[in-house]
Amino acid sequence: MKLVRDNIQLDKNFPFQISRVILNHENSHPDTFHWHSYFEITYVQKGQGNYFVNGQEYEMDEGDIIIFNNVEPHGWNLVGDDMHLLVMIFSPEFVAEKLSVFDSEYLKPFVERGSNFKNRIGREEPVSHEIRKAIREIYQEWEEQREGYPLMIKANILRILTMLIRAYQDESKSDEMLKEKKNAMKRLEQAFSYIDEHYCEKITLEEVAASVYMSSNYFSTYFRKVTSISFSEYVTRLRIRHARELLRDQEKSVTEAALECGFNNISNFYRLYKKHVGKPPRDHKNQKSENSIKTVEEIP
Repeated sequence: MKLVRDNIQLDKNFPFQISRVILNHENSHPDTFHWHSYFEITYVQKGQGNYFVNGQEYEMDEGDIIIFNNVEPHGWNLVGDDMHLLVMIFSPEFVAEKLSVFDSEYLKPFVERGSNFKNRIGREEPVSHEIRKAIREIYQEWEEQREGYPLMIKANILRILTMLIRAYQDESKSDEMLKEKKNAMKRLEQAFSYIDEHYCEKITLEEVAASVYMSSNYFSTYFRKVTSISFSEYVTRLRIRHARELLRDQEKSVTEAALECGFNNISNFYRLYKKHVGKPPRDHKNQKSENSIKTVEEIP
């Protein structure tokens, strides 16, 4: 599992983009989650896939919509043929000026999640039809860029957000939760960097949690929520992936590869390698062709 941050630069004067995106097996990386500093609303026009966010898996089909705020790491996995999407991204400032309390109300679907909120808005839900219609109108305005198109786009965005407020919002949560999550995400990103630098050494959950100023319990819980696996499982996968790379070098013995990747117990290394790769490391070392060996992305 990898966590990366997208750095798409939006126009400062009009921080909004909408584009048609095709997801296919070549650009599918289910072991990679990403997050970004803008909000996203995605409409599935064709195809099927699974989106992963907040420890939940959403099965997405034609007509479904999914939304993400700016602190939610998410990933996807293609099912069957290509997925065709309309993807809208926009910054908080596009909707609400910092000094405008009134405009900030529109951001509630992204900031304050009601108890009945789900990232996925299914095609069968009453609000879905109107949102899809508005997204198509926004895309048409973006493509044609007729006189006044920025105002038409913003008007439709506000309309969509108002529909989401009516359908999913309650007053039970505060934007303090969003601030807390944003800070936690930044620290978790630092934790992933720390792990990537030290996973071949003796590394502990307590050590990593301390490096980002989190308690061990909080870090462990938040790490699992984001990645859907435990800290120890994540480190094991990194080590196994590195071991596979080393075993492609015929001069490295299995024992040398294991020790270099942080495995001090060779029996344990054999057991974990076979569990994740499907065959013992010696078989991998002796295999001249890699066609029958799982790719790293296929390690569960």
